[in-house]
Amino acid sequence: MDNDKFESYIIKNFPIKTTKEVAEYLNVTPHVIRSIAKKYSLKKSETHLAKLKLQFVEHRRKWYEANIPLFKPNKIQEQIIFGSLLGDGYISKGAQRSKNFYYQEHFGENQREYRFWKLSQLESLGFEINGNYLRSPSHPFFTKLHQLLYNGSEKILKREFLSKCLHPAFLASLYLDDGSLVLSYNYNKSKHIVYCHPSIILYTLNFNKEENHLLASHLNQTFNINFVVSGHPDGKGSLLKMNKEKEVRKFLRVIEPYSKEIPSMLYKTNMENKLNEKTEEIYERYGNDVIIKLSSSNRKKLYSNKEIETIIHLKRTGSTDQNIADNLGRSYWSVVYKIRELRKNRLL
Repeated sequence: MDNDKFESYIIKNFPIKTTKEVAEYLNVTPHVIRSIAKKYSLKKSETHLAKLKLQFVEHRRKWYEANIPLFKPNKIQEQIIFGSLLGDGYISKGAQRSKNFYYQEHFGENQREYRFWKLSQLESLGFEINGNYLRSPSHPFFTKLHQLLYNGSEKILKREFLSKCLHPAFLASLYLDDGSLVLSYNYNKSKHIVYCHPSIILYTLNFNKEENHLLASHLNQTFNINFVVSGHPDGKGSLLKMNKEKEVRKFLRVIEPYSKEIPSMLYKTNMENKLNEKTEEIYERYGNDVIIKLSSSNRKKLYSNKEIETIIHLKRTGSTDQNIADNLGRSYWSVVYKIRELRKNRLL
């Protein structure tokens, strides 16, 4: 090919083809093509540049999808993430060039052991703790969850999400993040007895009343427990509460397989521990000789002669108070007080 035809081909094709394509056709280096293009002030056409941009974007998309790390949470990991997302966790956008979201939660020093327990469950998914934050990597898993759980920047609650939340690990994470075991009490002056009343509170204040009713209904049906929606002056005006001693114990048994692994959470997960915390306060207020009783729905229910005989027999054969309570279908503290009464009357 003579020089005129050589340069003519470059002038015609450089604006609409890649430099590499033109060079390969003419069997020269791209450097030669760029030199001649500079000589004639040749530029790539807008159409060609737009095409190259589309090709670049598509190539980058395919590369990105091919290099997304494996992220397949097992059932327990998934349920811990779901429970945490209704508690302290939230989903954030990744770095400026990232198209995906990631999970994170902030925590105080008094909850560090609990967050390290979470990390022990989720570390295989790439979670890590930096300072006072537990974070995941950015991933399409969280991008999809964000679409399901958020309206813009506001967290919302839908049946579609709750239908995925079916395991005690979900309930444990939600409670340990956002719940409290509360022990209120009242004094019966004539009997010199302080009755303590346990309750479980889920501080779901970020959800409106309708959402909290939806959540309560789901939890009650799924785990056979009994939360009610209660008004509150903070947040969106409502939270979830459980008031009966029997129901509180049942709730704590549901989450026990997970809560028992976190000793620092005893103040939330053990009723006797909570009662011991209150004892000093009660003695200071009403005197060291006051009788402290954990209120129960069956504390006024009289014991039958058969129940009394069972208590005496089981206690003498070495059964624990909790085993006796389970055998009779009574609360632990009801049995404790009945045993004290039997001993006082020298029947045991």
